[in-house]
Amino acid sequence: MTMFSNGFSTLLMPEDFEAVNTKDEFNDLYLVNTKIPMSIKFSTTPTLVGLPAIKEDIEKNIENNPKINIVMSDFIPINDDIYYMIVSSFSDGENEMRRNEFLYVKDSNLYIFEFTYPYADRELDDFYLNIIRSFKIIVPKYIVEDGSYKLNK
Repeated sequence: MTMFSNGFSTLLMPEDFEAVNTKDEFNDLYLVNTKIPMSIKFSTTPTLVGLPAIKEDIEKNIENNPKINIVMSDFIPINDDIYYMIVSSFSDGENEMRRNEFLYVKDSNLYIFEFTYPYADRELDDFYLNIIRSFKIIVPKYIVEDGSYKLNK
């Protein structure tokens, strides 16, 4: 594994994944492995709310989307922190897909890990948990003040 760093945070990147450039302002890292196939997305966004409100909002949005099914939704400890984990399934038209998302809030920054892969694949608990456990925050990416945000320089 190699180390990813954007000056705000670091984490280990698994081998055999290629970085894909995206134009999403909040996307820090997007990796794909066409052999598995699997994608990993790591994002940071400013937030004014905590994990309970985020959990409620995500569940409400998914309930209104008949194409997505919630497999699991709960708070879990990883290292010394509490993450919100939501596992969902959906169809891309050809394959049943599974998405495991882990969300963490610190200093008004929401950190999101998203792992998407074919539902039939083996469980990947150690794979994605090792990536999340390697996550370190150097400084918050966004400074949130007076209802707005700016990039922390």
